[in-house]
Amino acid sequence: MKLALKLMRHEARDMLGNPSFLILLLLPIFMSKVIIAVMDRSGLNFMLLSTWILFAQVMVGIMVTGPGLIEERESKTFDALLVSPLGRGQIIAAKGAAVLLFSVLSQIIVYLLNQGLNMSFIVLLPYMLAGGLIFVQTGMIIGLKVSSSQNGAAVSSAVMIVFFLAASLYLALPPWTYPLFAILPSIEVVGNLDSILNGEGPLLIESLLMLLWMGILAFWIWRTGKE
Repeated sequence: MKLALKLMRHEARDMLGNPSFLILLLLPIFMSKVIIAVMDRSGLNFMLLSTWILFAQVMVGIMVTGPGLIEERESKTFDALLVSPLGRGQIIAAKGAAVLLFSVLSQIIVYLLNQGLNMSFIVLLPYMLAGGLIFVQTGMIIGLKVSSSQNGAAVSSAVMIVFFLAASLYLALPPWTYPLFAILPSIEVVGNLDSILNGEGPLLIESLLMLLWMGILAFWIWRTGKE
């Protein structure tokens, strides 16, 4: 456990020293503040706060985890860790936990900048954590499955865009289409965040689907690690 925590701290320090990571971390914060302020002034509200919290989740979770893990595999850094006393699962968990920490931090800053500290934040925090975890897991699968950095960046970008655009635009679609989109984790995340922000509390079915996604992705990562 101590070795895993040490690896997690090492990963966090390396990420903070990487300018590209800092851009990915700060971009959702900056964009949420600027765009939400502009839309408030213009009377538009189709890009909601929940969408920008999701943007922080997919940007940090997928775009940091996937390409970063592929780069480590290519440079054999990941293989070097495998000869340490840490098991493969512990290494993956430590790396994922470091990214998840920054994902949640980015989400919290997005929320506080635009909403301030209130009671909704307490209820929202577990969903920030759960959503962040889902997209870190997604990034992990990309990082473990895709063979090259070039392909990894393309796949990570495509997956991130699909999740973000689906959650941004589904409210403009006819209501009958919602069950078709609700299977996507980004829709489940935004649905819960919106409901909490509106004072209605979490959504049961969407919450259960998020738990199901976490279980499926965890099992997929475990099976991939066994290959």
